[in-house]
Amino acid sequence: MKKIILLGLFMTSFAQASNGVFAINDICGGLGCFPGDAIELPITITEPGSYQLTSNIVSNSTTVNVIEISADNVTIDLNGFSIIGPKTCTGSGSSLDCNNSGMTADGIANTNAFIYNTTVKNGTIEGFATGIDLGQTNAPNGDVIKHVTLRQNGIGYRAPFSLASDVSLVRNQAGFIARSSLIKDSYILGNTVVAIASPDSTCSNVYVVNNTAAITSCSRFTNESTCDGAACP
Repeated sequence: MKKIILLGLFMTSFAQASNGVFAINDICGGLGCFPGDAIELPITITEPGSYQLTSNIVSNSTTVNVIEISADNVTIDLNGFSIIGPKTCTGSGSSLDCNNSGMTADGIANTNAFIYNTTVKNGTIEGFATGIDLGQTNAPNGDVIKHVTLRQNGIGYRAPFSLASDVSLVRNQAGFIARSSLIKDSYILGNTVVAIASPDSTCSNVYVVNNTAAITSCSRFTNESTCDGAACP
């Protein structure tokens, strides 16, 4: 009987949600969520398409990513849920203190720098080395991050040549690495630094407060962006 139940769960984990969207959840994370995804973390996306969380996913690993992407044209809808890792922080800004300083596990990560058109939206990622790591490249990859909260990470997100919209970066050790990008309608609160390595980026309608420093932050602040209650430089 136990084998039948486990087999049923395994087969269910391969089922697509409505409209051809693949489901990701805490059960399939231990069984394999879809073809190409091995048992246990990381959940590996090897085919283009739409993927959607149907539960929170919690990981205690400091070395294994939760979701890895190795295909172009992937959309991950967090669907209001959270991906939660073991890093936690107390305080904010100059008094931010985080544990697991040597951890390497990311919440969502591309497996190389030349994966194109990744979109992550609609949820929260917290407690990782990098919340969303879409690689380092010198060419536009078409990556989009929207309606996402990134908090208590070593780095909130890394996504050069990207669009970030309605993103809240809260109490990360570094807010973002996003050179030549557009960050709009977003909140950057209580991070140790606002950004590292983000020349030629534009911040539009961005609210920046209680961060220790803005190291090579956005080159241009537009549309009523404010930095600690004043006009941004």
